[in-house]
Amino acid sequence: MSYSTRTNGNQDAAKPLSSIMSLLNTEIQSEKDDQLYWWSGLSQPLHTLLETCQYSEDDQLSYMRWFHQYIIPSLGPRPVNGGPYYGAWLTYNGSSLEYSLNWKEKGPPGLETIRFTIEPCSKAAGTPADPLNQDAAPKLLRNLARVSPGINLARYELFHAEMRVPSDAADAIRSKNPPGAPLTGNWVAFDLERRGAGATAKAYFLPHMKAVLTGLPPQTIVFDAMRKCNGKYGSYDGSIQLLDSYLESFATRGAEAPMVVMLSNDCVPDGPSCRSKVYVQGAVGSLAHARDMFSLGGRLTGPLAREGLEAVSELWRHLFCFSSRAEADADADTVVWEDGRKFLCVYEMRPTLPGEPVVDMEVKLHLPGWRLGQTDAQLAQRLAAWFEKHGHASLAARYQPDLAATFPDHDLSSVETTHTWISITWTPKNGLYMTMYYTPKLPEIHN
Repeated sequence: MSYSTRTNGNQDAAKPLSSIMSLLNTEIQSEKDDQLYWWSGLSQPLHTLLETCQYSEDDQLSYMRWFHQYIIPSLGPRPVNGGPYYGAWLTYNGSSLEYSLNWKEKGPPGLETIRFTIEPCSKAAGTPADPLNQDAAPKLLRNLARVSPGINLARYELFHAEMRVPSDAADAIRSKNPPGAPLTGNWVAFDLERRGAGATAKAYFLPHMKAVLTGLPPQTIVFDAMRKCNGKYGSYDGSIQLLDSYLESFATRGAEAPMVVMLSNDCVPDGPSCRSKVYVQGAVGSLAHARDMFSLGGRLTGPLAREGLEAVSELWRHLFCFSSRAEADADADTVVWEDGRKFLCVYEMRPTLPGEPVVDMEVKLHLPGWRLGQTDAQLAQRLAAWFEKHGHASLAARYQPDLAATFPDHDLSSVETTHTWISITWTPKNGLYMTMYYTPKLPEIHN
């Protein structure tokens, strides 16, 4: 058996590597320096997540080889002087990959789904060949589509064309770009399915650069792109109108409106259930504002909205340690983040045919784990109690040990947390539906 020689904040001794990781490390010893860097920092956490969530050994080996072949080269050059080679805006701390664990209340215990998102990059990023890092993501997806029949890029190519900005406008965009705002094209995510089903792909488009260049609001850019998907399976116009009317209502309220920040699609063939997701940042960091956004100011009134609002309120009470519903409701207007644009609501939109009512949108609330004022250890305890309460005692018992095993180099007593986001919604099929997102803390640890 091989052994890891890394020192870490969670274990005193070196940790034995699994036989799968030992085999893989033997296979890749001749890799280039950049790829060895990414593999060294990212492979062990991914494999541990797959292992602790009981993926079969065949699935583990298949996914890790796939990860090495396609994902590792798509991360580009290793960081330079402790920072990303070009820039990285995916996570709060500059890591260009984010893992996630998806939990369903009605799902089988111990079989949570593992996902990850990356911010692709290449040596051309920041150079005249690709000054704003717009080419690495489509290159990755096009390569995968050639070998993965389940990945369809028709809608991806449409959105990519709509969001892309001319390379010769790079200097103008940089000069107008607000400090800290992203200068990249899009991100790519993968759900790792079981039993040899392979990875499903999702894409995330950032309208920010086109908004800076054209002066158009991001919501206009996103909604115009979505309308180009109207066709034989129906129209997105009804869902767009609901969200747009909610955002426009803030002008008459005399209040700052939430901001559209991202558009997402599943890389699947067009169809009647094909969804687009619009990500909107809150303008006020309070429970009352989160509830208002979740229901679009009362425009969403169906069972998804009602049950989702209850889930949002319950999770908020739980994470912020309120003793009762009444106590949380009395505190609902308290601003917990002065910079309120750090929680997100995600609106999933599907097409409707003429004469059909607008589908009751599924909405997710994403809370920023690194801004909750709690350490990873404290968050893990809160989440374990949540899973216990909702009938998943096995996940509750292993959540904190699994976190420590997945990220052995991380100081779980720090408020600079491994948890990046915690999302919540409710669906009839899954009941409560949550995803926990994690940063590998590459800039701090693997430099």
